[in-house]
Amino acid sequence: MTRVPAARTSPRPVPVASTSPAAPGDPLRVALVGAGPRALGVLDRLGVHAAGLERPLRVHVVDPHPPGAGRTWRPDQHPLLWMNSRAADVTVFPDETSTLTGELRPGPTLFAWLDEHRDRLAREFAAAGQEELRREVLAVREGTFVSRALGSRYLAAAWRRVADGLPATASLRVHATSAVDLVDADGAADGGQVLHLADGTALAVDAVLLAQGHPDVEPGPRERELQRLAAAHGLTYLAPAYTSDLHTAGDLDALRPGEDVLVLGMGLAFVDLLVLVGEGRGGRFTPGPDGGLVYEPSGAEPVLHVGSRRGVPYRSKITYELAERPPLPRHFTVEAARELAGRLGRPLRLRADVWPLVARELTGAHHHELSARHPERTGVPAAEFERAFAAAPWGSAEMDALLVRAAPACEDRLDLHRLDRPLDGWSGADAQAVGARVAEHVAADVARRGDPRHSADAAVFAALLSCYVTTAELARQGLLDARSAAVDVDGWWHGFFSYVASGPPPQRLQQLLALHRAGLVRFLGADADVDLDPATGTWRGRAGSGPGVVHARALVDARLPSPSVARTTDPLLRALRARGEAAEQEFRDPDGAVVTGGRLAVDAHQRLARAGGGAHPRRFAAGPWVAGGGWAAAFARPRLDAGFFRLNDALALDLLAAAGSGDPAAGGLSAAGRPRGR
Repeated sequence: MTRVPAARTSPRPVPVASTSPAAPGDPLRVALVGAGPRALGVLDRLGVHAAGLERPLRVHVVDPHPPGAGRTWRPDQHPLLWMNSRAADVTVFPDETSTLTGELRPGPTLFAWLDEHRDRLAREFAAAGQEELRREVLAVREGTFVSRALGSRYLAAAWRRVADGLPATASLRVHATSAVDLVDADGAADGGQVLHLADGTALAVDAVLLAQGHPDVEPGPRERELQRLAAAHGLTYLAPAYTSDLHTAGDLDALRPGEDVLVLGMGLAFVDLLVLVGEGRGGRFTPGPDGGLVYEPSGAEPVLHVGSRRGVPYRSKITYELAERPPLPRHFTVEAARELAGRLGRPLRLRADVWPLVARELTGAHHHELSARHPERTGVPAAEFERAFAAAPWGSAEMDALLVRAAPACEDRLDLHRLDRPLDGWSGADAQAVGARVAEHVAADVARRGDPRHSADAAVFAALLSCYVTTAELARQGLLDARSAAVDVDGWWHGFFSYVASGPPPQRLQQLLALHRAGLVRFLGADADVDLDPATGTWRGRAGSGPGVVHARALVDARLPSPSVARTTDPLLRALRARGEAAEQEFRDPDGAVVTGGRLAVDAHQRLARAGGGAHPRRFAAGPWVAGGGWAAAFARPRLDAGFFRLNDALALDLLAAAGSGDPAAGGLSAAGRPRGR
């Protein structure tokens, strides 16, 4: 349903900072630490709401990386590294479905912008000698997964568009350096702020948003022990890191041609590794006789022995569109969860209490699509199914029987456990059997997720996105128990979501299969682990899917570092934490045990929480390292009223209020920009 863009109702009241009286002409001064997509979105909404202010606005942005792209999407990455969404599915601009306060400023999707500027970009890349990017931009289509280097051009252009669209009363200055400290100007939290930069600049501002993205961390106990063993035995160990950064730093050079390398992890960090040590070293893929790919080695590749807990890579991206999105959410809503918590008389456990609601939502969406698009494959009329599905308890024999009757063919049933753990209960006789089983699984997954006959899978994907948003809101509202909020949300739940809904493009999995057939990737299977073999002084890799053992002198932890404010190397966060002005999110179990989640603690308004309690009225934080809803995705899918934009809008309003625009009812915001109900 299309919504009319107008002033919207938002569920949060505007926090009014306690500020000293300011002269009418004094500007509001806001600093954004970080210049990636989150800062871009907040800057856009600051511009919208600044147009209704009686005072001018001055915005400072601090980031050593290019504005718009930031560190993660910077343009100097290897051109073979791709974004993980199709070009038509990426936008940083709201559209008519966006539920925001004030004016909407729409803009192009990634594909629309590339299509409009295709010829100009091709000429620029040709003039710069960037032949790979020139060929890429000429070939881009709506379903293309573009390189991060090319996507960064879109983000840079989006930044210019937003900056050029700021009202005449607003000014913008970008500081190409890092922030190293943040202090109260007069020693009082209700006064101004001073942001200290690495180049020696001290910025006097009124409110600050921390949006650094993914700061680096020091190694944890496990990583330190593996580093110690590697040093003691002359081995190679690459700890969790951003694979692009490992490439830039030359760390991947330690993986020598022809050398056996043990790899733990089969997610997106592994996919980047696969690209950089394969095609990135001169190998190439050519079409094979069976419609697949053939890999022609350069001779510079190592041999990767890879395993993980599941033993298989993330599920392939779906490459077709649903004819109609299922009605979402129906079963897993904040209201349903709140009602359940009231009946239980306690906070909810994510796995025991919330998962049945999630499973019902996913299964309901699956069968809704199956009935709507493929009625010939259903055994129960849609209306009858809906009535029985609503009445049957989840996990009951009645429910199980209904699902079997509704989907007579096994391929049309949603088995969530088998979806999550396809190798559970299976064991191969030898390494060859394990490799064949994993390869068969990957090939079948790629084929299925590109086949509209299985559009129920796409409905499950849409439902999972809905469940992800709802789970984040439960955590933000304190409806989850301590261990669920601190451990399960970012652990088991995020892992399941990423595995099912945030996997690689199908082309990457086809390349994986080609490398496997070439003998350069070998699959260990599920429940893989590595230790040091004292007899040989080498790494020893084993898995639960078969009896094979692999010895190697190199080990890669192919995953991103887990967020940890306690171990961050970010100088600003370290300084704030050392003074107790920033802290990791903490939860207390019923037995009194304190559980830390690693992420930066904020209150319901995204204000930075202090270690001793309370929140700073002028400091805000959002991004993948921030607790609650602040870690929402860096991009939005078009026409879905994405939470990305709602969070940006709320942050912009809160920053302006904290900076001194005051209570909207007192004249800080004009009637046109006033968020009714906030």
